[in-house]
This record gives sequence, structure tokens and C-alpha cells, in this order.
Amino acid sequence: MTLDFNSTGDDNPLRIFVSAKKEINELFSKAEKFVKNVDEFYRSYDESMFEQNNMTFIDNSMEKIAGIRDVLARNNMKVAFFGRTSNGKSTVINAILQNKILPAGIGHTTNCFLQVEGTDETEPFIVLENQRHNIESVKHLANALNTESLGDSTLVKVYWPKSKCSILHDDVVLVDSPGTDVTANLDKWIDLYCLDADVFVLVSNAESTLMQTEKNFFIKVKEKLSKPNIFILNNRWDASAHELDSLDLVRKQHLKRDKDFLVNDMGVLDEDTAQNHVFFVSAIEVLRARL
Repeated sequence: MTLDFNSTGDDNPLRIFVSAKKEINELFSKAEKFVKNVDEFYRSYDESMFEQNNMTFIDNSMEKIAGIRDVLARNNMKVAFFGRTSNGKSTVINAILQNKILPAGIGHTTNCFLQVEGTDETEPFIVLENQRHNIESVKHLANALNTESLGDSTLVKVYWPKSKCSILHDDVVLVDSPGTDVTANLDKWIDLYCLDADVFVLVSNAESTLMQTEKNFFIKVKEKLSKPNIFILNNRWDASAHELDSLDLVRKQHLKRDKDFLVNDMGVLDEDTAQNHVFFVSAIEVLRARL
């Protein structure tokens, strides 16, 4: 089955996701209001009239609902991309957006977090430390990001006109990141940018194998999120095209390792479902075809 994320109809998967999230948010809003009313009722009487277990249960319920509401507060879909340096995370995002929005390619590595989302304005701009900066092009964005003052935990918000990118009409937010192999700030990254992510995409290099640095990052994510929704993209699959004799074997090897990671190391999927979370792509070829 092929999912058309750029369709404008009601069957668009992103539109369905955002709509469902809004409805779930409304349900938990009603649940939160109900529990608060119960709490006020109990506290309007002498607490000695009620068992302490009841009050504790109400307090715990209010805390759990508040936590869920915090996650659901955003009515968009946040997709966070992680992987080693130069695995092609920025190119993958550009291919999804069908536009060269993020700097990518030879000589460029992402040195901070870049969050791409849509704007109803006609010209793109970035927001850094609550300061707005207009940008004229991808080259201009690259120059703006080329500064030593940006730490690897810095967040730059890139606002791109919805009129120039159809996928941004559906309230999707894509987050690019520095390589997981270049920093010791993994716990800080998780606290700042991962706890409210709806989907995680591990961009791996099909020319090598899934590395321990990538695995360690997601194991840390699982320590704070019980069941993160993870997809694995084996990028640069075009590099294997000239080895037709061994292509199927290499694909099976990658698939086995990726499934083993998702099922056994992470424990977030079963064997059958894991296969639907692993993909083989050539982001640069997709991007060229869509431009």
C-alpha cells in the first residue's frame, strides 16, 4: 500500500492523524474536568469522611491526565529525525517536503536542532532565541546557521510558507538533529525535544550497519518514553544498486538487524509489525525526482 502524504483529500494520513489527535485531546479534556469536579466534591466535605485511598486515587488520576494533556496539547504531528552524522537526515526531510528547505550535501552537517513547520505568510523566516530573522534562500539559511555560537542543543525554528509545500498544510512538524555520535548531551536532547514527539525516525546508512551509538540513543529514549513509535530508514540504498547479485542478501541482513533492534533491544514492536517499520530509501534520488 502506498501512502500519499501530499494528497489534499480527507484520506490524507497526516490529516487523519491530526484530526484523531484533536478528538482524543477533547476526550481527555472532558475527563480532566470530570476528575476535577469529583475532587472538588470530595474536598467540600470533611476529609475524615472518606478513605485516604480514594483521595490518593483522585490525586494520581489528575496527575496522569495532566501529563497526557501536556503531550496532546499540540494539535500537530511532531516527527523527530535522528542518526549519525552524514547519514542524510536533512536530505530525507527535504525529500519528504519535496523542496530543498534544509541545507544538506557535501560540506554541510547539521550543528543544531532545526524544526520545520508551516506558516501562512508568503516568505520563509527563522526564529532563534525568540528573535525573528528573514531568510531569502536555503543558502541564506545555511549562512545563518554557520556560527560557533549555536550549541548542539540549540533549537532553530524554520517557518516555511504552506503555499510552497503541501505537506505543511496538515500541521506536521519535522525536527532535524545533529549526529548522535558527536555529543554527550543525549539526555538533554531527549528532555528538550523527544518527550512530546509523536514519531521517531532513525536514519541509518545502508552502506554500513546500525551502529551502537544510534542504538544507545534510542535505548535512552525508551527509559523516558515507555513505547516510542520508531521507524528505521536505511538511506542511500542507491549505493547498493550496482551490486545486483547481492542486493537481496544485503537487504535481508539489514532487515534482520533492524527488526532485532526494534523487537529485542527496544521491545516496542512484535516481529510482524516491525517489518512495516523498516524502509529502504534513496533520499537524494527521491528529492531529485520531486523537484
